Amino acid sequence: MKRIHNKEDIIQVGLDLVLSRGFNATGVEAILKQANVPKGSFYNFFSSKEEFGLAIIDKFVAGRAEVLSPIFSDESIPPLERVKKSFDTMIAIFGSDDCSKGCLIGNLGQEMADQFENVRQRLNQALQSWTKELSKLLLQAQKENTIPADTNVDMLAENLISSFQGALLLSKIKKSPEPLRNFIHLYFDIFLAQRTEN
Repeated sequence: MKRIHNKEDIIQVGLDLVLSRGFNATGVEAILKQANVPKGSFYNFFSSKEEFGLAIIDKFVAGRAEVLSPIFSDESIPPLERVKKSFDTMIAIFGSDDCSKGCLIGNLGQEMADQFENVRQRLNQALQSWTKELSKLLLQAQKENTIPADTNVDMLAENLISSFQGALLLSKIKKSPEPLRNFIHLYFDIFLAQRTEN
């Protein structure tokens, strides 16, 4: 008997395709062909391509959380080092495909934020959640005098994410991890380098 594919199969295949091609360039037919499922299967699970878009965002965010949560919660590592390690880990993942795919959140933000309000809101929620996790670690670092006391940690967290997304975009254009390495060097070796007390 033919294997019955479930919703998760279609979401995973669709996520991979959208990361490679973009959302608008990825048709339902291509997703179903890649997943090797009948045409009707897509609309059994999703009422629209927009709903599918929300599902792949959730899948991507859940996958990222699975990777980053152990880093964020590892109290054996100083908080600022955990922030750096989280970015190093994502750079290793994004760099493994010759920097060709980038981050789904950044990609869809550029492509779809003005097309589907529900998608824009879901992307914003994902970014806010990421910002919150980084802010908590930066606040701990601030309490340990690793970063200046007058630093706005929420603003810094958001700026780290913005700079990282920009470096990802440059890496895609250059087909090189150099902008990502520069991001790490500038922020963690220079801007946020630990200060010694006089």
